Amino acid sequence: MLSRMQMFSRGLVLAAAGVAIAVAQTSLSKFGVNLNELKPQVVESLRNGFIPAYPNRKAYQAAPVAARVAFVNEAMAWAKAYTESAAFKADYDKRRIAAKPAAPEAKGSADDQYNKLLADQRKSLEEMKKNVAQMSADMQKQMQPVIKQMEETIEKTAKDPQMAGIMKNSYSAQATSDEEHYKKELARYEKEFPADPKVLITKRLREFIALCNDVNFDAKLVGTGTNMRFADQQYEQKSDQWKLLYRAGKEPTEAARAYAANWLKQLGG
Repeated sequence: MLSRMQMFSRGLVLAAAGVAIAVAQTSLSKFGVNLNELKPQVVESLRNGFIPAYPNRKAYQAAPVAARVAFVNEAMAWAKAYTESAAFKADYDKRRIAAKPAAPEAKGSADDQYNKLLADQRKSLEEMKKNVAQMSADMQKQMQPVIKQMEETIEKTAKDPQMAGIMKNSYSAQATSDEEHYKKELARYEKEFPADPKVLITKRLREFIALCNDVNFDAKLVGTGTNMRFADQQYEQKSDQWKLLYRAGKEPTEAARAYAANWLKQLGG
């Protein structure tokens, strides 16, 4: 059972998170960031990359460097507070359950599947006989050879041990393949969607810090207007996230990196 001090401490953490979210909602909206629209994207964004708290381009470019740095710090503070909230954890758990790979459908043993195949074939034959019985006499006469051939094929299959062996081996091989595929998908799922969201957040923070460290803010641009490109081709090959940080500017990116490093330290990463 939690002590009163533990309960009080947790209450303070939740209250602080609520205040941070409320303050950020007011501040970030000035840069065109709608937190109500952003919240539903956080879990999937963490799975696939970084939280997309992108400001309005014109508002960001018009703001002085100090305001840009403040925006970055507020965005990071909001992300941290929200990912520590009960609402985030509930959404994370819900999406994680929905994303879990389904186990292979139970189809029974190879013998069961083979017997079902024969039963289905005989059932189809009986249904055909019923349909033929509703036809004209001439059509019934024309269909008799077809029915006879189907009967012979079914009986031959049922009495042919070689065919039975081939089919049963096929069923067994498919079951093994399905199980191996499921195990691989489950392992991938556990890696990409760990039970504890802090594991995923830690991973993303490390990736983000590494990306920040890689950006060369001295890289030169050539061209005019909207046709600007990097003079050095190696930077043209960089990821969209790299280029986004370059456009964000050195000071805001350094602020984001510092915040991420402190957040990572708090997570024990």
